Amino acid sequence: FRHNYFFVLFCCHWWSSMMVRSALKVIGLFFLGSYPVSINAFVAIRPKAKALGPSNTGASIASPSSSVLRAAPASRVHILPNEADVTAAVHRIVESSAEAAIAARGRFALAIPGGSVLKVLSTLDPSSDWPSKTTLAFVNHKCVPVDDTGSAIEAQAREKFLGRWGLDDVTSLGGTDDGEGEARDYESRLRALPEPTLPRDADGFPVFDLALVGVGDDGHIGSLYPNRDEIDVVDGPWIVAAYMKDPPSISLTLPVMQRARSTVISAAGKSPKYPNGKASAMRLAVADEGVTPKDFPASALREHAVWIFDEPNGSETDMGLSTVEEAVADATASDVPIVG
Repeated sequence: FRHNYFFVLFCCHWWSSMMVRSALKVIGLFFLGSYPVSINAFVAIRPKAKALGPSNTGASIASPSSSVLRAAPASRVHILPNEADVTAAVHRIVESSAEAAIAARGRFALAIPGGSVLKVLSTLDPSSDWPSKTTLAFVNHKCVPVDDTGSAIEAQAREKFLGRWGLDDVTSLGGTDDGEGEARDYESRLRALPEPTLPRDADGFPVFDLALVGVGDDGHIGSLYPNRDEIDVVDGPWIVAAYMKDPPSISLTLPVMQRARSTVISAAGKSPKYPNGKASAMRLAVADEGVTPKDFPASALREHAVWIFDEPNGSETDMGLSTVEEAVADATASDVPIVG
């Protein structure tokens, strides 16, 4: 009887140990990252030495090991006294970036969005002939006829300032409402540009000398909107089709926005309806540690962009005032190498 008792006791102990070890293994796999995790919980960032993931190798979306959620507040934020100062800072950044790129390799690669940025650029009078050595592309653009001044960013830009500047080298869309086709064709047009015109980094992604990026009240950047799949495209494409609205749009992907030599986001001006402009959105973009790039895409550019706001738009950030000179110096820092 005694032998049977100890045998039963041994079996119970062994069974309990196996159950505990199995449970600990599952818990360990989950917390150590071996357990499958959705890529939607992460945002790709550019490492200091080597940029994110493969480019055009056909690899799948970057794994969590090469992506990380960046929630730390932005460090390069400048609050200027008024809208005129923000406009002056952007003007000087454009001209300084152009001069530096042209001095280094003879060309300037500029990417612009629509909206308020067009208004800012419309009052810029070039101080030299840099527009004649500039290649212009779009951060985002609706899939509409390119001469539609009501909807096409290109048509609006040509009407407001490109003609006056003498900037003719514009990478245009095809003018159809086919989102996938326009995205594919636009990427092909950009890839066809020689590297002195549009440099590439070590992973084959384009490096614009300057990308001016707009932010919406909901945190969208370009046409990368919250809680949609387009923000997750980090595995190589330069351009993505976005179907948030009808007609669709094309947009630079997140890694391309992150890799510009200088990415600048500005917000200025107010209205009776919005007396503080986009103050709440700007706080979420640069300072709120509770948001993720998936639910507020602009936060994915925190460590990559220089943020320039007037006082109303920066009123919820609890940051002191800066100067135009400081903002320009930050956006055109000479320690950032020019690719090409």
